[in-house]
Amino acid sequence: MPPLAKDQAMRASPQAAGVKANALTHELQHERLLRGPERSGKRYALGLPWESFARAWSLAEDRLARLEQQLLSSDLRHSWICRADFKEVSALVALEGESVAIEDLVLVDAQSLPSRPTPAWIKAKALLSLRRQIGRAGPAKTLTAEGLLGLEHRLAEILDEGAEGDEPVEGELMEDGRRTASMDRLRRWLDVVGELESTPAVPAAAMALRVWQRIKPLDRYGAEIGLLLAPLLLWHWGKTKGMTVCLAAGLLETRRQLDNATPLDAWMRQFCEAVQVAANAGLDEHHSIARGRARLVELLSRHGAGSRLPHLAWLFLNYPALSTRFIKRRLELTAQGSNWLLQELIAEDVVREITGRPKNRVYSLVS
Repeated sequence: MPPLAKDQAMRASPQAAGVKANALTHELQHERLLRGPERSGKRYALGLPWESFARAWSLAEDRLARLEQQLLSSDLRHSWICRADFKEVSALVALEGESVAIEDLVLVDAQSLPSRPTPAWIKAKALLSLRRQIGRAGPAKTLTAEGLLGLEHRLAEILDEGAEGDEPVEGELMEDGRRTASMDRLRRWLDVVGELESTPAVPAAAMALRVWQRIKPLDRYGAEIGLLLAPLLLWHWGKTKGMTVCLAAGLLETRRQLDNATPLDAWMRQFCEAVQVAANAGLDEHHSIARGRARLVELLSRHGAGSRLPHLAWLFLNYPALSTRFIKRRLELTAQGSNWLLQELIAEDVVREITGRPKNRVYSLVS
């Protein structure tokens, strides 16, 4: 081999350079992201096209830091997260080409399913349960091969419970061979996550999602679960303190669809833009909840301790939209009683009707 060619081969190969190949090297080699070894000589640097997404990354970091600071110091954090779960799941379903209105998702969550619920409603209910489960468990319990495979099983179980008939739709027991293959791919992806530890969190999460979509660790629901895992990785790497990045909502707002056909530089930029847009929306949502609560507090100060209005106020803070049927069920009121409370809130400009329908009306806080 000519000296020049030999030198190029040595620089292109971690093994030839005396560096042990790692999971990230294996997954990203075809993207030509590997540069020469760092001065320590222990690993190769990740050669992302930094300049192509630097501005989008900077804006995403700024807005995300502002959102985290706001939520960490706020006593409305719980209400914000409750509402964010609904909005993110509605966006997840929309990205898959289906549609579930947030007010309908609230009904689904309250077990107020119609006699013949649509597949989209059932799927939304399953994803809502899954996002809440991830939020409760956190990164340590979720980011294991068993934990990730459990997400797929959980989603399948809920979908089967909502399916009509005796035959399971998606949730058949996994064969041993299929389970082993999935576990191998999941461990492979987790190795990549480990190798991304030294990369800044937002670009690292973008790359982890790209690798997830390419190797497809799960046989079912991989796209939806992957979009839930990217915010979890930001939590895992200390960028956030919970599931506070609504990535699907950001992608939906920016009209982006990350897939394997997206060039790497565009992928990184669009991911950062989605994070920025989601964080901006999160800040606006917090301000909206705070304004609504201020109106509610002022109104409640004029009511006695026996009023049901404080309970209704709590529901409006924690849910993005409420139907009259939901209110009657949760507060155990008559139709007349719930309507009386709603009319008082409407008269004080605290809530408003958002559907314009004569029946099955839905209400939300005035922002």
